[in-house]
Amino acid sequence: MTTAPKIKTLISGRGLLGVFLLLLLAVSVPGATYATAINASRSSSSDGNANVNALDRLHASLFLNYDKHLQPLDKGEPATVSMALTINFIDIDELNGKMTTHCWLNIRWMDELRTWQPQEYENITAIHLHASEIWTPQIKLFNAAGEDESFLVDTQAILTHEGQFLWVPPAVYTAYCNLNMINWPYDEQTCKLKIGSWGVSHINADYDKSGKGLDYDGAMQSTEWQIVKGSTQFVPQDYYSYLEYTLTVQRRSNMYTAIIYTPASCFVTLALSAFWLPPHMGGEKIMINGLLMIVVASFLMYFAQLLPVLANKTPLVVVFYSATLLLLSISTIVEVAVLYLSTAKHKRRVPDCLKKLLHGKLGSWLLLSHFRSEAEQQKDKSKEMDEQLYENDDYDQSETLDINPTEVPTSRAIQFEWSLLATAVDRVSFLAFSLTFLILAIVCRV
Repeated sequence: MTTAPKIKTLISGRGLLGVFLLLLLAVSVPGATYATAINASRSSSSDGNANVNALDRLHASLFLNYDKHLQPLDKGEPATVSMALTINFIDIDELNGKMTTHCWLNIRWMDELRTWQPQEYENITAIHLHASEIWTPQIKLFNAAGEDESFLVDTQAILTHEGQFLWVPPAVYTAYCNLNMINWPYDEQTCKLKIGSWGVSHINADYDKSGKGLDYDGAMQSTEWQIVKGSTQFVPQDYYSYLEYTLTVQRRSNMYTAIIYTPASCFVTLALSAFWLPPHMGGEKIMINGLLMIVVASFLMYFAQLLPVLANKTPLVVVFYSATLLLLSISTIVEVAVLYLSTAKHKRRVPDCLKKLLHGKLGSWLLLSHFRSEAEQQKDKSKEMDEQLYENDDYDQSETLDINPTEVPTSRAIQFEWSLLATAVDRVSFLAFSLTFLILAIVCRV
């Protein structure tokens, strides 16, 4: 019973001490009086309390009976959520078939119970609220590649006096993408982001800024990909709905021209030029084709490490390189046959039907006239040698029974005919392979 008077005496003593210090401060200021000091202290304390109390009173009036687990109402119905997507950066993982998107979500909704008159709260028109304090739509990426690879960051939301909530959280989404690598490296990929909420059945695209609910004009340029087209579509379902953002991206393929297409043109040029070497240089031809096959096989191994294994969607560049490897193998077989025709010791002449072709228009088209002139010169030399032998007085006619003076020229003529045939095979192979490479380049768009 005696403690209460003691506590009151202590409080009253401290109050008298505060008044005494205030009066002492007022007296120490020149020109100050007791009345002005008291009025100044009261006015400053009342202004501070008014500023603090306005925000506190507003917050208390808005969220006194607020349940953040219930969806807000707008005109008596569940509020419609509007959402827009602003893309900052994209990247595509070809090996795993995934597209990673760094973006901002612009989410808006109305709450008819969260409105106020600004003049009643010292002209406060908007307040900032933490996302954990209010109801927010549970936004998910429906075609996510994994929960660990896609996440949404909680940020503060803004509530205006008209009852509109604005929430702009950053997000990183990794979605599966059906890649089409046929035209690699000049390919365009179309990927989709299906963003929605399992608990909200009314969600619309926000067309206020970009006119399509999707903005990528300010996106950071990727080193390999560029967004060329984008669209938004609302997809309603029975118990949920989502927005489908379709992005069309194009690969920046300037570097691949120097890495892939320039070597390919060199391979074709070397493979075709080997047919113009003399037929007896078959060893050099085979060596050139062998080196080219090794380099082309190395490129195919590089493509296998760089590109994913896709069924029925093999890149045309890979098809071109694999077909080039096959053609080089066939060319090597042809060069082996040409080497045999030009270097083997033939005892029979070339068939007359082939000789007519080689000495006819076909030979002219294959540029074999130069080789025919050498054959005629060899034939003229053999005739001159025969005439000189018969005109020589010391020539013994009995020697004709044992020695054929035209045996050596005849053997050389036979060998020359086979060499001419081998040259014709090289020229025909050059035309056939040139046409094949041209058709292959057109089909594969190399």
